[in-house]
Amino acid sequence: MKNIIKDTDSNFLKWAINQIVNWKNTVVPQNCIHIHGTNDHILPAKYLKVDYSIKNGGHFMTVNKANEIEKIIKMLCS
Repeated sequence: MKNIIKDTDSNFLKWAINQIVNWKNTVVPQNCIHIHGTNDHILPAKYLKVDYSIKNGGHFMTVNKANEIEKIIKMLCS
């Protein structure tokens, strides 16, 4: 986490935190499926409504857990 923050542009980081903290969305589209990693320390799953969990998936799991995510998407599309 420290490395992510260190390597992130400070203006973007301030903007992103502000967007997350002040997001007022109350409508979840019916066709929205939430796939989330159990090891995401930036946006912990315990604060979210998750439809599918990826064991040990972190915030950037699209890189190292792509096969597991792909299986869920293919299952949903079949």
